[in-house]
Amino acid sequence: MSWQHNLPVWLALVFSAVIVYGVMSREDFVPEFLDQRNVQRTQETAVSSYSQRTNAVRPNGHFDAPPIQGMISPFRVNMWDSYIP
Repeated sequence: MSWQHNLPVWLALVFSAVIVYGVMSREDFVPEFLDQRNVQRTQETAVSSYSQRTNAVRPNGHFDAPPIQGMISPFRVNMWDSYIP
């Protein structure tokens, strides 16, 4: 029997060896590498009713602006009323 008849067998063995090596050489997932700062910050503020860290600015009621001209509309933008000019 010539080597050409055994070629598919040898190719299948080499292919399966490469697949087994590829599967066995993978690293496992290591959760210590994950960034846990957001989880810690979320757990710190989970029980609070208002103390959230945000970039929103709460108005203090002292604005140096002229009164708004127009009619108040039923729509609001965040906490501010909108006006129809």
